[in-house]
Amino acid sequence: MKRLSALVFILLFAFSNAQVSEFQKADSKYERKIKSLYRKYPKPNDERTKQEWLLTEEKISAYQNALEKISEEEKKMITDVPSATTPKITKEAEYATGKASFQKLLNDAVDLSFLNFAVNPYKITLSFTLDSKGNAYNVKVKGNNEAVNTFIEAAFYRIKDKGKWKPAESNGKPVLSVVSLPLQMNFSK
Repeated sequence: MKRLSALVFILLFAFSNAQVSEFQKADSKYERKIKSLYRKYPKPNDERTKQEWLLTEEKISAYQNALEKISEEEKKMITDVPSATTPKITKEAEYATGKASFQKLLNDAVDLSFLNFAVNPYKITLSFTLDSKGNAYNVKVKGNNEAVNTFIEAAFYRIKDKGKWKPAESNGKPVLSVVSLPLQMNFSK
């Protein structure tokens, strides 16, 4: 049993690092290309603006592809299966250090400076499935801007292992649940 637990822990750790590295690759590629573009066009002009937008779209696409891969991998790793009858939840799921702490961690992980996005506050609904062991998956972000939603969803995966979720309970027993959090994000320039 200990070997099985150790194997699951190692697989989850490797999977988490692979998720973050996909985002880091996209960031690194974007930074290299944008620096090259700025060397080629040191002063703002129409061509530089057009190329900046193309690079931004490429980065958004890379993040979306990474999130799709994560979704496929998560489907393979799901251990909890919803029961035929939904148990009555007697205690809602919660972030170990509180909702405010989670929101700050998430907000700090989102970097939209390259988009020049400054809608404050940006309202979203973050939802995900939380299994009976406190593992989050099937993350979805709903807000007014799909590109921004993509980067917020990616930020969730970046911070996923920086804190722990306590699963919902039904009569004192942890159960699978869907967590839906209305949040306000603030992005500074």
